[in-house]
Amino acid sequence: MPEDIDEELNIINERSKESEHNLAFALSINEPIEKILYRDPVLVTKEIKIIEAINLFNEKDVGCVLVVDKDTKKLIGIFTERDVIRKIITNGCDLKFETIEKYMTKSPDSLTLEDPIAYALNRMAAGGYRHIPLVDEKNVPVGFLSVRDIVEHLADYYSNEILNLPPTSHHKQRSKEGA
Repeated sequence: MPEDIDEELNIINERSKESEHNLAFALSINEPIEKILYRDPVLVTKEIKIIEAINLFNEKDVGCVLVVDKDTKKLIGIFTERDVIRKIITNGCDLKFETIEKYMTKSPDSLTLEDPIAYALNRMAAGGYRHIPLVDEKNVPVGFLSVRDIVEHLADYYSNEILNLPPTSHHKQRSKEGA
């Protein structure tokens, strides 16, 4: 019996140490963005038709495409699912013939892989963005970071806490148990 208690205490201590390590890593928002699993960019030019961009959202499972200059490949805009909902659906334009140029966000804020995660969080919160383009020193896109990427990063490091939550902890029982 005392051996069982010692074994349980050891397990609790190990989990506690893991949680402390995970918590410290997850909260280190001064780490560079490259530490997060960011996404490869889906690059288009401003001449792409709206319907083609929407199809890319579905094919690539992304919420944005990064718009680049066709000659220099430098970032000139971002076109998002939100643009489709807020600017296009209400406008009633022809998705097959109109390009994204008029509806994209021109010269969007961007960050580099060396910038701290805190910068991404700040820009997203302050600007109301869901996506931040990531560029190199020549302003050529190398990826993008989404709110989903940050949430997944945090979920990875809080996995024990998340996985061990009761299934419906916030619900009250409405009827009596039993027969």
